[in-house]
Amino acid sequence: MTDEGIDVLDRSACYTLLGDQQLGRVGLKLGDELAILPVYYAVLEGDIVFRTSPGMKLDAAVLRTKVAFEVDNEVPAPGWSVLIVGHVQELRGAREDEAARTLLGFAWPAGKRERIVRLRAEKVTGRRLRAINPS
Repeated sequence: MTDEGIDVLDRSACYTLLGDQQLGRVGLKLGDELAILPVYYAVLEGDIVFRTSPGMKLDAAVLRTKVAFEVDNEVPAPGWSVLIVGHVQELRGAREDEAARTLLGFAWPAGKRERIVRLRAEKVTGRRLRAINPS
């Protein structure tokens, strides 16, 4: 499906693009607080997983809050973006936790980020901008 200057991506194309990246952003609201926070992520069984430490992201997971997760890229042009919306939860099962840690590898900032959060992908959408044709 297309719109003027924008191609709407199907779910499969979104996951292909997600597999090529490691850094995304989680947007969440807790009470009156809004935040968009960077995370290194991986895809586990169609869901997004990331490490975190105590704070807003972990609080959102404990409360099973609905969040938005976004990844984009402008290189190579034209740019694209993928948005996943769903509820987050902390991983507690040993098998899932081990699988997530294996996928995440060692891509995370310095500091203790031992807790794993899983975003259950309830809605997956993507857009690719079409190159501007100078005429």
